[in-house]
Amino acid sequence: MAKAIKQIELVQPSAQEEQAQDIAALLEQLAENREAISSAIDIISQLQKAGILDIIQGFLHSKEKVAAIAIEQVNQPNMHNIIRNGFNTVDFLGSLDPQQMNIMMNAVTKGLDKSADVMKKNEKRSMWGLIKALRDPDANLAINSMLGFLKGMGKEMGKKHTHYKTGE
Repeated sequence: MAKAIKQIELVQPSAQEEQAQDIAALLEQLAENREAISSAIDIISQLQKAGILDIIQGFLHSKEKVAAIAIEQVNQPNMHNIIRNGFNTVDFLGSLDPQQMNIMMNAVTKGLDKSADVMKKNEKRSMWGLIKALRDPDANLAINSMLGFLKGMGKEMGKKHTHYKTGE
């Protein structure tokens, strides 16, 4: 009959064996994620070429000074308004219909081009010329569009400021 085992000896791997296992695990992870690691190395290389890594490294080495300057700037009285206005601007831009905004921005660009042409010619326009220009379908559309803009703006201003009368 066999004797009962009373003591189990744990085999502790040596430091070299642990290191070899760790290296093997790392190599396995590298092989499994080869494409992602290659992309990450490419990104880091591009950041280095652009000088961005140097900027980040400089920032990290002097983070206390940078933080002190940032806090000093944020505590400026006008900075609070800038931050609020920034949030309001982002909120405003988020509320715009991109398609409408594209149409309006293209129209403004064309309008600026046409305005530059008129300014180069430096021609004077008579009252009759102004009245005649109102008959132009493009000018009429722009004027009606601006009147609609002003009406909508006035209506909204009337909601916020009860001392303005909106005609309703």
